[in-house]
Amino acid sequence: MIVNKTPQLEIHGLTDDGLVRDHNEDFISWKLESGLIILADGMGGHNAGEVASELAVTSISDALEEVLTPEIKNSGDMDFKEVVHDAVVFANDEINLHAKTHPECSGMGTTVVMTLFHDDAVILASVGDSRIYRFRKGELKQVTTDHSLVQEMIDNGYMSEEEALNSTNRNLITRALGIAEEVKVDVTQEAIEKDDIYLLCSDGLSDMITDEQIFSTLVKSRQDLQRASENLVEMAKDHGGHDNVSVILVACK
Repeated sequence: MIVNKTPQLEIHGLTDDGLVRDHNEDFISWKLESGLIILADGMGGHNAGEVASELAVTSISDALEEVLTPEIKNSGDMDFKEVVHDAVVFANDEINLHAKTHPECSGMGTTVVMTLFHDDAVILASVGDSRIYRFRKGELKQVTTDHSLVQEMIDNGYMSEEEALNSTNRNLITRALGIAEEVKVDVTQEAIEKDDIYLLCSDGLSDMITDEQIFSTLVKSRQDLQRASENLVEMAKDHGGHDNVSVILVACK
């Protein structure tokens, strides 16, 4: 029998209102025992964004809890990428249904990034412009792609990355949960290595500080993830804190 095991992980997360918003529309969650980590950044009027983000996280968690039972997970027949994809699609359906039955939530949506660790691998899924970074052997790499108008312009050669940093359109996203009946989900799988650190964050972090500042923080505090997460949030606020800011750090032991 093939036995799938969750790698030994250390996880620390933090979410903050920031300095401008009067409430927090981000929602974060993790389950150490199953290696499931989720971060969502909601949007919508009348506080509906916080409804969308929480609904995304709880729907994904519930969907995966149903299929990732020890018996099924350990059978060796599990297609982890497929079940993660289907869980995110399920969350999109649930958000759309809630908006239809609750008019005050009409137009709400949310980004989502998530990881599911199993054996020596991790499944990465994303919709929107929240991000996942991987810090490995002294190198920081963004391992998700922003689903944003600016990123499409960069990809098509209409804008440089330097120009994108100052673009007024940098927060216009091209994908989100809850904005259409169907959603395209980026799902990848990669091998993990000992001492890898994965960072999940909302754009309240990545819009406020540079990748170089994230890198520097992880180099200095990679042995203290709680301090690193606190430092990242404080740096985002020191640079304006214009949005809610959320981070989750995951270390592979």
